[in-house]
Amino acid sequence: MKMILFLLISGFFNLLFALHAEITPNEIVKKADLKRGLGNISHSFNVTVTDQDNKREVFHVAFKDVNNTLTEQVEPERAKGRKLLMKDYDIWLFTPNIKKALRISFEQKLTGQVSNGDIARTNYAEDYDAQLQGIEKSNHGEVYRLELRAKNKKVTYGKIEYLVNKKDFTPLEATFYALSGKALKHATFSEFKMIQGISRSTKMEIVDNLQKSKFSTMIFSDHKAEKFNESLFNKESLEF
Repeated sequence: MKMILFLLISGFFNLLFALHAEITPNEIVKKADLKRGLGNISHSFNVTVTDQDNKREVFHVAFKDVNNTLTEQVEPERAKGRKLLMKDYDIWLFTPNIKKALRISFEQKLTGQVSNGDIARTNYAEDYDAQLQGIEKSNHGEVYRLELRAKNKKVTYGKIEYLVNKKDFTPLEATFYALSGKALKHATFSEFKMIQGISRSTKMEIVDNLQKSKFSTMIFSDHKAEKFNESLFNKESLEF
């Protein structure tokens, strides 16, 4: 009986190991994406951005799916009403003092070290091809080191070097590169909290790659499941 029990337990753990060993790099990224956001679930949330000079800006994000988001600035008062509309791989800027939408790029800075794409388009599995560079030991235990290459030139970054916890697929760190290959900035993900049943990062710290004294901290809060009318993501309806 003991031998049978041993064989059953051994077989179970061997199966778990085999299943884990066969996970693809893209599946690792998909699992990590869920811990940085809410996947493809329609919801809203707030993002508070502060920098090294304690400048503070607040944005409200309406997220319909990975290809449709509307970001509206709510603080400070002088910038209130500024909006970013993302449709697929296009993004437009609307401000109260202009009548027509201005097409912009995901890599352009929104504020501080934060690019437009850091808020508007954050699904790495959708936008990048992943390759596993190796498994390393760190203070977090064993981690996957991945290289993510942009699927097209419209995404925010040309390449991302990504560290993901091997045990539970928690995203830990990322280094972002321009399409030219230049290293732009480094980010860490922290303050994981249970949101809709999954532990998710609510804090992202971004440091400039050349000027380490320049940084921005993004705090994600007030996540709420919410359905949106398709008209909210219509460019013409937002033009003044």
